Amino acid sequence: MIGGILLVLIGITGSFIVFYREIDAALNPALYTPAGPQQTVTLSEVMRVAAAADSAPISTILAPDRTWPVWVVIHTHETQRGRFPNRWTTMVDPSNGKLLGRRDYVNAFALKVYRLHYTLLLYEWWGKELVGVVGFLMLGLAMSGLVLWWPRPGRFWRSVSVRKNVSLLRFVLDLHSAAGFWALFALLMISITGIGIIFPDVVRPVVGLLSQPTPDPSPRVETPPPAGTPLLSPDAMMRSAQAAKPGRAIAMLNPPTEARNTWRVQFRAKGADPAVRARGAIWLDPWTGSVVLDRASGSMSMGDRYLAEQLWLHNGAAFGLPGRVLVFIAGFAPLALFISGVMMWLKRRSGGMRTDRLVTAGRSSPRARSGGRAA
Repeated sequence: MIGGILLVLIGITGSFIVFYREIDAALNPALYTPAGPQQTVTLSEVMRVAAAADSAPISTILAPDRTWPVWVVIHTHETQRGRFPNRWTTMVDPSNGKLLGRRDYVNAFALKVYRLHYTLLLYEWWGKELVGVVGFLMLGLAMSGLVLWWPRPGRFWRSVSVRKNVSLLRFVLDLHSAAGFWALFALLMISITGIGIIFPDVVRPVVGLLSQPTPDPSPRVETPPPAGTPLLSPDAMMRSAQAAKPGRAIAMLNPPTEARNTWRVQFRAKGADPAVRARGAIWLDPWTGSVVLDRASGSMSMGDRYLAEQLWLHNGAAFGLPGRVLVFIAGFAPLALFISGVMMWLKRRSGGMRTDRLVTAGRSSPRARSGGRAA
């Protein structure tokens, strides 16, 4: 019962965050409405405006797309150990370079629902791991439900449909069976990819049975040039990235950090649905602009590609808008299954389910049709 409640919460919030970027843009139009359609502002100017608004280090820069048509710069502030990372965002108009706004990224409404789905807002108390355990629970329930549902020959369509003009209990049974069947494959995909996102070290050996993945990279330039050698500008890094992967759109950039002295640039196909935030990345030398490591989609093994794109499978974005809509609908399946399951459980405890079955059997038996004389 407790696990079912958590499944319902995770399912409903999962449906919400399938479209969380669209919802966030609709709730905050002032932050996501540029003055014009043109994009004339350089990356260097974007970073300068963002740094003037927030002096905290810049960890990620999101390039404008159809959903968020502005530059979104994410700053990482100091965070107490064990707490969820403290991040703020600065939005910059790509048409004129003006500051559109700044806000607490972690506690914005849409992002808070995202955290509720991902950690149950219990990040400090193993909330993410708890969500992963619930993923295992959903996987087990889906598989055991399939075994219990398996119909006799010739009764398939009856077992996946909801009949009219039946008793409440029969309606609940039909609803439970039909919802479980039609949502089964989506729930399996959601649970398997969710487990992989939270417990990558558990899934990686399994994926390796089919296609050996490589360790998650965080490449460095191991022999940097002499101290004082000037770094290339952000605009030069953009040009190097575009030259390395012509025909692809830059989706995200991560400037160098203390642990990683390279630029990380993520791409997606031009014109692709921005719900797939990125497909593949390269790491660039900040002094020369040369490619240190290429992990773009075309150069990855199938195992690496699956691990890199689990999130897009999880939220359906890998299959475009139809996939996202399917995952959105599937997120409500745990609610239907939980309510119908509780009703059947309560009936069984009260004996109502057994009585209903006996009555139904009695009505169709020869003894019942003969007036019950044998009784």
